[in-house]
Amino acid sequence: MLALALSLFRLLIPAAQAAQAQDPFVGVVESSPTTGRPPDSWTRRFFEDNFGFRKEIMSQFAASARAPASSRQSVGFETLKKFSSRTATFASLDFQGRLVRRDRFAPALNDLEGASRPGWWFEYHNAYLDLYNVLDPVLSDARRAENVGRFNLRAGRFYVPFGLNLRTDTHAAILQLSNERNFGFERDWYAGLWGAVNRDLNYDACYLVGSGYDLKYRGQSGLGAARLSLADKYGYDYGLEGGLSVLDGERLSPEAARRDPLVAARAGPSGVVRTQRFGIDGRYRRPLPAGLLTLSSELSGGRDVPDAVFAQLYQAEYLHASRRWGLSTQYRRFWQDGPGADESVLGEAAWYFRNDVGGSNLDWLKINVERKLERMQARRDTIVALQYYRYW
Repeated sequence: MLALALSLFRLLIPAAQAAQAQDPFVGVVESSPTTGRPPDSWTRRFFEDNFGFRKEIMSQFAASARAPASSRQSVGFETLKKFSSRTATFASLDFQGRLVRRDRFAPALNDLEGASRPGWWFEYHNAYLDLYNVLDPVLSDARRAENVGRFNLRAGRFYVPFGLNLRTDTHAAILQLSNERNFGFERDWYAGLWGAVNRDLNYDACYLVGSGYDLKYRGQSGLGAARLSLADKYGYDYGLEGGLSVLDGERLSPEAARRDPLVAARAGPSGVVRTQRFGIDGRYRRPLPAGLLTLSSELSGGRDVPDAVFAQLYQAEYLHASRRWGLSTQYRRFWQDGPGADESVLGEAAWYFRNDVGGSNLDWLKINVERKLERMQARRDTIVALQYYRYW
């Protein structure tokens, strides 16, 4: 009996092996990766695929010899959504805002608009849409490959494409660049193209509404702006950034009109100021044995018709190699034919609890002192600001 069973077993093994050789998927049960998962929906795709959400909190106090101590407390967020096909990202949408509570006002450099926003305010900062490689639908496959990154469209509210602000997020920093003082706003509503000219140069060219914070037309024709800048490789390889900028047209600026009766006579009741600017900017980062030294400068000249204007900014920053602390100083001056000049020197010390290279996780405490050396419409003053900020 045992011998008979062994004989049958020997006959069955080759038959089973032959069947498996003919069909290697014998015994495999088909399953679906979506088994047990709720059906796909546009809301899930929008909020889970290439969607980023960041939070921020800020607590800032400022005191001046000629103004009462002020408080600015805020909570905010930033959302970034990217839209992609299987082969490329074709669009991105960014929105950044914060809910702010102000009590009293002291003119700290990063809160010049605070005088007109007492109490509770919801403020928006970035609100724009980027469309990448917008000429692809009309280009051949070969031309698409040649023009990757050259023709991108931006529409919405973002930094004015003049000077270093396009490469520098200053919405939380106490130290600011030139545009706020130069034009009355550092961000504006606009639409335009940006991208690479070639391996060495980038460009930005756009039309701006010229209204600043609120999107509105009150008789201004808007502004045309263009900037030609060094390609990113110069920053990566040599620590060097720089550009040439031009801006021309009309903007709303009641402040500029109030500074000089000649400008006011041209501006009319709506404060429409004919504006021309030419600028050059540069930034150089040099690694040191114990840290990183960054030198920045912006120079611009032109007219707030009929007055000539000239703006200067020079800044030096040192960040320790640990990325835990840093020191900064800045000199800034804005001169206008007739009213005179606003001139300040600033010093700042910062302690970082978190400070990643990409800027996606920041946590700092800063103290800033500004000495106003010369003023067009007010007396000299000293402002001290203390700020805690976190972004994660």
